[in-house]
Amino acid sequence: MSAIIKKNKIDELSDQELERYNKHILLDEIDYHGQKSLKNKHVVLVGLGGLGSPIAYYLASSGIGKITIIDNDKVDLSNLQRQILFDVSDIGCSKVVAAKRRLLLLNPELNILPVDKKICKDSQSSIFNDCNLIIDATDNFKTRCLINKFSLANKVPLVMGAAIKFQGQIAIFRNDQDNEPCYNCLYEDVLEDDACINSGVLASLTGVIGSIQTSEVFKLLLDIGDQLNSKLLLVDIKNNEFKVIKITKDLKCKVCNNDK
Repeated sequence: MSAIIKKNKIDELSDQELERYNKHILLDEIDYHGQKSLKNKHVVLVGLGGLGSPIAYYLASSGIGKITIIDNDKVDLSNLQRQILFDVSDIGCSKVVAAKRRLLLLNPELNILPVDKKICKDSQSSIFNDCNLIIDATDNFKTRCLINKFSLANKVPLVMGAAIKFQGQIAIFRNDQDNEPCYNCLYEDVLEDDACINSGVLASLTGVIGSIQTSEVFKLLLDIGDQLNSKLLLVDIKNNEFKVIKITKDLKCKVCNNDK
């Protein structure tokens, strides 16, 4: 059985939730039981920037019962070009505080756990140890490598996204399963931490990539359709090009190789 399915208390849907999630429940692939399952999931979202903003909105609007949001930044005017969780009234405010306030206005029934900390090697593993999956919506390679290690340590899937200029990437690393590639198998020892921070990005691209990431989260949690497990989706929004590449396990990977 996949590590995604954990022994949680299965809460039934209220009448209000039946109305709120009616369009999901009408989908044969989700129906009542799938929506009830989403209510009992815990997802950790790292990063509330251009990708994390649409991801957080769709997680909240679609009924994920518990959402841990992690970011240590404050809202800046330059964020508002693409970070749709925030507005000018949030400038100077902690992103996780502003995000929790906004998400609860959208869906007050949710459990939103804000973590106003930077992910580092000494981050408490307890942040991740009861989640069903981790979403990486960060903007630098060093943090992504750390998140990958936390995902492996807790044996939960990792849904990664990135966006820069007019191009984006989405991948799922099944760190809950043996013999599957991890993030480090794809990007070993990449150190260009400023590659994303110091580059431009089309505002709407972050919405596209974040929305695809969230769709993959739902597909993964509910075991729907063809998922991007051990695959990398490359998106070139400028030229309308989409390409999927299979990711293979690096048998010499310093992070996930069981024989290291």
